Amino acid sequence: MVRTVYYASISLDGFTADSAPGGESAKAENDRFRVAESPANAGAVVMGAGTYARLQRQVGEGGAGAWDCPPGPVWVYTHHEFPAVPGADIMFVRGPVGEFAADIADSANGSDVWLRGADLAGQYLHHGLLDELRLMVHPVLLGQGRPLLPLAAERPALLLSARRSADGSMRLCYGFGATEEP
Repeated sequence: MVRTVYYASISLDGFTADSAPGGESAKAENDRFRVAESPANAGAVVMGAGTYARLQRQVGEGGAGAWDCPPGPVWVYTHHEFPAVPGADIMFVRGPVGEFAADIADSANGSDVWLRGADLAGQYLHHGLLDELRLMVHPVLLGQGRPLLPLAAERPALLLSARRSADGSMRLCYGFGATEEP
């Protein structure tokens, strides 16, 4: 069964580290918790233009090894024109998320679809296309920044697992669409 999964690292107050304020010490703290768990079993990756642009900059600065997507198709929702990353299987698409969801799932060949980017994950959740949310909640308060899911709809979520990390962070996994525990 193909699942669409969003992995994210957030502060206790629900913000990602992407736009947190502060100087070098804040940047070091944000870099420490920005690294989220990533799926080894992703058959396809989906991201928006902002995430793709950031990855493209990383590749420009660090070389091909900075491309941190697993092998397989990468789908980029964008209205912009971008060059492809050499050696990557990238499809640029325009339109609503629901229009391409079935094609993206098919391209994953039975493995998970990995969503990258809060805005896109919020759209998937809003349209009932997000199956799992895997969070790393860090024991820090940012006070402001980019919210976890800027565009979301009320959806029931079921806690599938919770695990404490040595640094005091919590790994939480939620499923959507389920109304009762299995």
